Amino acid sequence: MVTAAGNRGVVCATDEVSARIEDLQFTLGEGACVDAVQAGTPVLVGELDEPGDIVVERWPAFMEGAAGAGVRAVFAFPLRIGAITVGVLDLYRDRPGDLTAGQLATALMAADTAALALLYLGSGRRGAFADDTHGHAAYQMQVHQATGMVKIQLGVTIEEAFLMLRAHAFAAGRPVAEVARDVVERRLRFSTEDR
Repeated sequence: MVTAAGNRGVVCATDEVSARIEDLQFTLGEGACVDAVQAGTPVLVGELDEPGDIVVERWPAFMEGAAGAGVRAVFAFPLRIGAITVGVLDLYRDRPGDLTAGQLATALMAADTAALALLYLGSGRRGAFADDTHGHAAYQMQVHQATGMVKIQLGVTIEEAFLMLRAHAFAAGRPVAEVARDVVERRLRFSTEDR
């Protein structure tokens, strides 16, 4: 999910690999998802090992992490409601290859459906992401709470605090959610030397 201010968060991940890839993009601020949000168009990379695309050169850390997770192809589809982008649907594959015309059409329909589902997320409507709403909501709240705590600790803007949280997670080789949990549970405190 993406807000107008550029805040990002993961609403749903279907398995451990997709959760790892989403966390990489969230932590690093680079990858197909980020580019799809910025451009407002799908980003389709059928072979990460031989992309033949200058665009992916902007993702060095993401490429390394994706390869380590066994991802060989990535496809990102903006979730749009009218002119507004509310998020991105990311698809990953453990083997290289472009999407067929049928797979592309199905992915575009899934992106439209996911965009509409986001409208009902948190609205109390039964069935909207019913299988794991609490887990993802808790994850998001903890990251946002930690960002606020870092903001106060360092006396910086919320954007700078979020960047510091992400940078610490990257430098430590840990998911943002783990670092956020440490901040919220007061096992980690940022100081002015961290700036």
